[in-house]
Amino acid sequence: MRLLILSLLLVFTTYANESVSYFKKSRDNQLLCNVGQSSYKMVSQKNALIEYIHGGYFFKLINENFYFPANSCQPLVSKKQGIIF
Repeated sequence: MRLLILSLLLVFTTYANESVSYFKKSRDNQLLCNVGQSSYKMVSQKNALIEYIHGGYFFKLINENFYFPANSCQPLVSKKQGIIF
Protein backbone atom coordinates (compact mmCIF):
# COMPACT_ATOMS: atom_id res chain seq x y z
CA MET A 1 0.00 0.00 0.00
CA ARG A 2 2.84 2.38 0.83
CA LEU A 3 4.52 1.69 -2.50
CA LEU A 4 1.29 2.48 -4.33
CA ILE A 5 0.86 5.77 -2.50
CA LEU A 6 4.50 6.78 -3.07
CA SER A 7 4.34 5.95 -6.77
CA LEU A 8 1.10 7.94 -7.19
CA LEU A 9 2.67 10.85 -5.34
CA LEU A 10 5.63 10.79 -7.74
CA VAL A 11 3.35 10.74 -10.79
CA PHE A 12 1.21 13.61 -9.51
CA THR A 13 4.27 15.67 -8.57
CA THR A 14 5.76 15.40 -12.05
CA TYR A 15 2.40 16.24 -13.63
CA ALA A 16 1.95 19.26 -11.36
CA ASN A 17 5.39 20.69 -12.23
CA GLU A 18 4.77 20.36 -15.98
CA SER A 19 2.97 23.71 -16.12
CA VAL A 20 5.85 25.51 -14.33
CA SER A 21 8.47 24.26 -16.81
CA TYR A 22 6.19 25.15 -19.76
CA PHE A 23 5.66 28.62 -18.27
CA LYS A 24 9.43 29.23 -17.98
CA LYS A 25 10.29 28.19 -21.58
CA SER A 26 9.04 31.31 -23.37
CA ARG A 27 7.29 34.62 -22.75
CA ASP A 28 4.61 33.64 -25.26
CA ASN A 29 3.60 30.37 -23.57
CA GLN A 30 0.22 30.65 -21.91
CA LEU A 31 -1.46 28.63 -19.19
CA LEU A 32 -5.15 28.31 -18.49
CA CYS A 33 -5.63 28.22 -14.72
CA ASN A 34 -8.69 27.17 -12.77
CA VAL A 35 -8.92 29.88 -10.11
CA GLY A 36 -12.34 29.23 -8.61
CA GLN A 37 -15.26 26.90 -9.04
CA SER A 38 -16.08 28.37 -12.45
CA SER A 39 -13.37 31.01 -12.87
CA TYR A 40 -10.37 30.77 -15.17
CA LYS A 41 -7.38 33.03 -15.84
CA MET A 42 -4.89 33.14 -18.70
CA VAL A 43 -1.35 33.34 -17.31
CA SER A 44 1.91 34.09 -19.11
CA GLN A 45 5.25 35.62 -18.14
CA LYS A 46 3.84 39.00 -19.18
CA ASN A 47 1.22 39.11 -16.42
CA ALA A 48 2.39 36.69 -13.69
CA LEU A 49 5.35 35.58 -11.60
CA ILE A 50 6.19 32.22 -10.03
CA GLU A 51 6.57 32.20 -6.24
CA TYR A 52 7.86 29.25 -4.22
CA ILE A 53 5.96 29.22 -0.92
CA HIS A 54 6.07 26.46 1.72
CA GLY A 55 7.25 23.76 -0.69
CA GLY A 56 4.85 24.54 -3.54
CA TYR A 57 4.78 26.71 -6.63
CA PHE A 58 2.21 29.48 -6.87
CA PHE A 59 1.45 32.02 -9.58
CA LYS A 60 1.13 35.64 -8.52
CA LEU A 61 -0.52 38.10 -10.87
CA ILE A 62 1.68 41.17 -11.30
CA ASN A 63 -0.99 43.85 -10.88
CA GLU A 64 -2.90 42.04 -8.13
CA ASN A 65 -2.15 40.54 -4.75
CA PHE A 66 -3.63 37.20 -5.79
CA TYR A 67 -1.92 33.80 -5.53
CA PHE A 68 -3.13 30.46 -6.88
CA PRO A 69 -1.41 27.05 -7.03
CA ALA A 70 0.54 25.99 -10.10
CA ASN A 71 -1.10 22.56 -10.16
CA SER A 72 -4.41 24.21 -11.10
CA CYS A 73 -2.97 25.25 -14.48
CA GLN A 74 -2.84 23.48 -17.83
CA PRO A 75 -0.54 24.40 -20.76
CA LEU A 76 -2.41 25.95 -23.65
CA VAL A 77 -0.88 24.98 -27.01
CA SER A 78 -1.74 26.21 -30.49
CA LYS A 79 -3.27 22.96 -31.73
CA LYS A 80 -6.98 22.42 -31.23
CA GLN A 81 -7.70 20.32 -28.18
CA GLY A 82 -10.42 20.02 -25.61
CA ILE A 83 -9.82 21.56 -22.23
CA ILE A 84 -11.04 19.29 -19.46
CA PHE A 85 -11.06 20.10 -15.74
